[in-house]
Amino acid sequence: MMQVLLLLSENNDERNRVDPKVQLAALYLEIKEMMNLISAMERRLDGIAHMTEDCRVEVDRLILDKPRWASDIAEARERIIRQRGLSLKDMLSIQQEVVKLEENMRQADLRIEELQQQREQYEENRQQLTARLRRQKAQYNQHAGVYNQEKAKADALMAEFAAKEDALLASLEPDDRSLFREALRSNPDNPVVILDGDICSGCRISLSTQLVKHVNRGNRLINCENCLRVLLPSSALNDQ
Repeated sequence: MMQVLLLLSENNDERNRVDPKVQLAALYLEIKEMMNLISAMERRLDGIAHMTEDCRVEVDRLILDKPRWASDIAEARERIIRQRGLSLKDMLSIQQEVVKLEENMRQADLRIEELQQQREQYEENRQQLTARLRRQKAQYNQHAGVYNQEKAKADALMAEFAAKEDALLASLEPDDRSLFREALRSNPDNPVVILDGDICSGCRISLSTQLVKHVNRGNRLINCENCLRVLLPSSALNDQ
């Protein structure tokens, strides 16, 4: 029984050593950061697409407005020519209307030019960001491939350790299996420890004299009263 517990402890140590959650943690975090960066780039591209579309819509509206304004200007000038008997006030009103429409035309041309420059800048940004995104995705795929390969290897080893643990546990009595599993749940790093005098070598707490006697007899498994680790007498090491 003592040998089985020591083998279970060794098996657990090896399993923890190759646990992909530990061994691949740094690579997983790196991949996660890459995913976040890719998502941010894609959101940025969506934003550029929306801004480009907004520019296009505004340019189209201004282009549609310009013929109407030109027609209004021509009509106002025609009214001045046709109606020579207009009062000074009416004449000034029409002239002001023409000036306003001409200013609208001028501002529209300036705005169209500004929007077209913005669209060109957006397009340049889109191309640069698309290239960066392509490179980032390639790098992500490469790292993800390495991660998946290493995780598959680690998972295969973890399955072997689980099978070995099941085989070792099957050789124990049901009560002893329950004690070990309880110790493993509470202390996944080291569920089995050797008694150090009257001290649990896992939590370093002094144990009662009666408990120490039971452990040293070695006729049944005992859990530490404090940390629930399985306690083995020091003689168990001599039996290996």
